[in-house]
Amino acid sequence: MIRFAILAAVVFSVCSPVSAQDVILLGEVQRVIVQPSGTADCPPPCPPDTLYPDGSRRICISNGGGCQTMDVKIERVYRGNARGETRRFKSRVGEWGPTFPVNEKRIVVSEEAGKVSWSPAIDQGGKIFIDPGRLRSIGGIPTSTNDDGKLVELDELLERTATARRH
Repeated sequence: MIRFAILAAVVFSVCSPVSAQDVILLGEVQRVIVQPSGTADCPPPCPPDTLYPDGSRRICISNGGGCQTMDVKIERVYRGNARGETRRFKSRVGEWGPTFPVNEKRIVVSEEAGKVSWSPAIDQGGKIFIDPGRLRSIGGIPTSTNDDGKLVELDELLERTATARRH
């Protein structure tokens, strides 16, 4: 059991990229790249198998399907710092395949502790709204307070999450 816990911790630490800085921004996707595991920019999801002196072997099983990279042309930064004209987001491809959007529409992207999520940016009456089904939380605060599937105004959401962070 202890070996399984250690193995789970190793897999989690290897599979979870660490973000240098959390950010929330509005922009347009410029490029999406999907790479298989084991290439130069996509390390294997597991460390190599290890054979121990007692004959036992440590193995790793992963549903990681590779890596994805998304370059977003920045229109506006809401939180954090994003230097330059574009921001690059990276994450592992999971069991269900790539999750980064391949379209020319504006999106809101959140990266917190290495976890990247996004929503289409819907402009209604000069205000930006997001789909809470796509971007489920910001700073650990759910984007929708009642899970009714309705769009959420981004400025109100950011104010609500900023208030929750101060308390």
